[in-house]
Amino acid sequence: MRKGPWLLIVDIAIPLAVYYGLKALGASDLTALLVGVIPGLISSAVSLVRNRRTDLVGMAVVLSMVLSTVVAVIGGDARLLLVRNAWISLPFAGITLWSLRHPRPLTYTVTQAMMPRRAPVMEQLWETNARFRDAWKWITIFWGIAAIIDAIARIVISYTLPIDVVPATDPIITVLTIVALQVPTHVLLRRTGTWHQVFAPRRPTVVG
Repeated sequence: MRKGPWLLIVDIAIPLAVYYGLKALGASDLTALLVGVIPGLISSAVSLVRNRRTDLVGMAVVLSMVLSTVVAVIGGDARLLLVRNAWISLPFAGITLWSLRHPRPLTYTVTQAMMPRRAPVMEQLWETNARFRDAWKWITIFWGIAAIIDAIARIVISYTLPIDVVPATDPIITVLTIVALQVPTHVLLRRTGTWHQVFAPRRPTVVG
């Protein structure tokens, strides 16, 4: 999984710099957007190869980027490429909601993978605390719904605002979505009384 700072650079900063840089040099919207997609596509593909395991979300990201690029090139419409992140949010929403059919929902397994030191605590809570399990199921539902809203917002913005304005709105929508997703996570886990067990900073061990 890609780290936060690297994601900000490759998925947000570089594409924006490439797009507006090429536009300043006289490139068309479609050309500038196509070139701007390349860093994120390479980063996603490399991440999949390095993980050496099936990553449904990562595969959906790469597939969505490739398909949106192909469709944009064939159609010759830059707006088809502007909505590419919506085609990432929609599969993510589907995978997230579908994971509710499995023993452990996606939000739980992803959080556990991101916090390996807390994984044993989370697993113990999952096995012994029914409220903890229910909280993660509701968190998963909220995340899936939020991803759908994110996709709809991106599509509407891509087809209503001027083309050269839309790329700058992408990171804003991304940040707003990430912040919004924290609300149900914090509220639901705090209501179960397990938030501090999972997310509170670990106290350093004092050697006497």
